[in-house]
Amino acid sequence: MPRLSRRSDARVRLLSLTAAVLAWSAVQASDGPTAAPGQFPAVAGYYEFFVYLPPGADPEVAYAEQSCSGALISDKVILTAAHCTAFNYTEDIGVSGYYDRAWVTFDVTATANDFRCFLATTDEPYTDLLVGDYACDPAAVTSPAPLFLPAAVTGRSDGVPLAHGLTHPAFLRPTLRPDGRATRATHNLQLAQDLGVLILEQPVTDRTPLAIQPVGALDEVRGLVGTPVVSVGYGLNWAKEFGSPPTPGIGPMTDLGGGNGVKRIASVGPLANVYANAVVPRQDVKKGDDTVCFGDSGSPMFLVRDGRVDTVISGVLSGATNWCQGSRDPYYRIDQQAAHEFVQCVLRNQDDVRAACRECSAEDAIGLCD
Repeated sequence: MPRLSRRSDARVRLLSLTAAVLAWSAVQASDGPTAAPGQFPAVAGYYEFFVYLPPGADPEVAYAEQSCSGALISDKVILTAAHCTAFNYTEDIGVSGYYDRAWVTFDVTATANDFRCFLATTDEPYTDLLVGDYACDPAAVTSPAPLFLPAAVTGRSDGVPLAHGLTHPAFLRPTLRPDGRATRATHNLQLAQDLGVLILEQPVTDRTPLAIQPVGALDEVRGLVGTPVVSVGYGLNWAKEFGSPPTPGIGPMTDLGGGNGVKRIASVGPLANVYANAVVPRQDVKKGDDTVCFGDSGSPMFLVRDGRVDTVISGVLSGATNWCQGSRDPYYRIDQQAAHEFVQCVLRNQDDVRAACRECSAEDAIGLCD
């Protein structure tokens, strides 16, 4: 699920539209209940600090909050979606003209304000621009304050950090467009190699990484279609409503409160479709299924067997086209050979980010690796 526009004014317009929709009583489903402490401890929220650096003009903060979700698969590697790690190159400005860093947290709640207050305590450049809508409110910090862990810089432009992750090499075309942006190899989410990683600067030692399904494992699951699944992420808690006219630009949705930056467990229904590259849960809010939303991209998907969640990652949330309305979002199958080759390459090189970038990623072909 793509994240919201970086521009704060666009975000304000988008959120203000939700005031026009129906009340709580009409809601059919949500992004799922909040995780209890200790539930899915290896699932992470992924936060970005993004600053435009326009030539001849003042820097402009454009994003400072939760961006996507992911899961720890080694002591230093977070598995997520490629459209998250490559968003800046493809959907935004390209491969120059901005500063960007990323952090992750495993805490259940980590709000935008928590992240901005954290940034204000660091020596990161441009934090003096966190004013107005981006200002820290010390009185509103979650207690205890969440811990944010820095992702390594994987690429720079003229010495300025702008790549914070690594993207599956088959997700992008190997050359840039005339406007300086990268291009997805395909926009068909059932075919895209929508897999990326973040490499943390320091190892995580207080939780156990999650395993991923072996190659071909899902093909061996008897009755895979119809198997219930859950998705765990930090996205917006919005859902589809019925009985009201669609809100322009959004559809019949409402904000259920809590915003993004909260770890939630979404029971997105049984698997309805299985493809070579992706699986698609039913995600039908009329049948009580939870829905995923902006910020849930990169969330791990787990099979539910005999009423118990199998905490081996089976898929990674790719995206959707219908604004958090239960649009049968595809999950990238992690049991593909192409996925394992990328993951194993990164794991072999997790202590050498430069080598990981050059040997494993799409960033190398577009000139971002240090």
